[in-house]
Amino acid sequence: MEIQTILIWHQGALGDLLLAGPALAALSRHYPQARITALGHPERWRLLAPTLPVDEVWDSSAACWASLFTEATLPPELRQRLAPFQLALVFAPRPQPILLQQLHLAGIPAVHWAPSFPETGVEAVAALQARALAALGVKYVPTPFQLEVGLSQDEKLPELPGSGPWLAVGPGSGHPLKNWPLAHYYEVSRTLAWDYGLKVVWLAGPAEEAMLPYLAGLAAAQGQVLLANRPLARVARVLSRCRLYLGNDSGLTHLAAAVGAPGVLALFGPSDPRVWAPLGPQVRVLAAPCAQAPCAAGRTIDCREPRCLAGLSVEAVLAAAGPMLAAEK
Repeated sequence: MEIQTILIWHQGALGDLLLAGPALAALSRHYPQARITALGHPERWRLLAPTLPVDEVWDSSAACWASLFTEATLPPELRQRLAPFQLALVFAPRPQPILLQQLHLAGIPAVHWAPSFPETGVEAVAALQARALAALGVKYVPTPFQLEVGLSQDEKLPELPGSGPWLAVGPGSGHPLKNWPLAHYYEVSRTLAWDYGLKVVWLAGPAEEAMLPYLAGLAAAQGQVLLANRPLARVARVLSRCRLYLGNDSGLTHLAAAVGAPGVLALFGPSDPRVWAPLGPQVRVLAAPCAQAPCAAGRTIDCREPRCLAGLSVEAVLAAAGPMLAAEK
């Protein structure tokens, strides 16, 4: 039977979803006639819709999915909603037997689990997922995942006044201990802007709420741009127009790599770049010079203070960024 309807469950953060991009692209190539319904965070999944054959996006936070996590009899309307799918693939850190069983009882003939990230070990997420899908008959070598942003070469973006070139800076992340000191970002952005004639755009989301007063004052004083809490689709378009992106281990860093920013400089401390770094020839990783780093266990970071990233000097980041910018001239 040819697979034509696939349900993909992935409710992870933006970076996790983009790390699954090579697996999702391989699945789509393996089943070229299939259409995908995505179940997860709607805004994140809609970023992928122009790139993958995604017909619908369902919100995984809706109350209707709660019965999938218990052994109770599924409501008829839920069974009816799920029964048309021929294949379901659930991305999660560990197997969830009840969820997988309930999806099967809803009428989906083939239900499989794929790890969203390793709980132990240092295997890259893309390689880990390639092994998982190979067991299902989907064999591929992970390659960088490229997002379509629907932006023509000459289209102007209101968020980026003037012609650039632009340096995008993402100073936050999902965990404060993964953040390089904000004062260091200021020094590096100021120096790069002066030395290479760059304009600077700061990017901040809900996790950077505490930084916003500082960033707003900084951007205003330096004639820079601050984009805070903008829709991800707009941020993706902005990143695609930037000559260099500088940021921590974060969803924005993965987004910059996925949209094809010419240079992505990713700063890693407690998290392991062998596991979490985005793929791409334009991606360069700088790891903190700390004997204990990386020290994160899965998503858990036990450090009480970000000593490792505090030890990553401004000079080291400038030395890494310079050749990346020179190569793009």
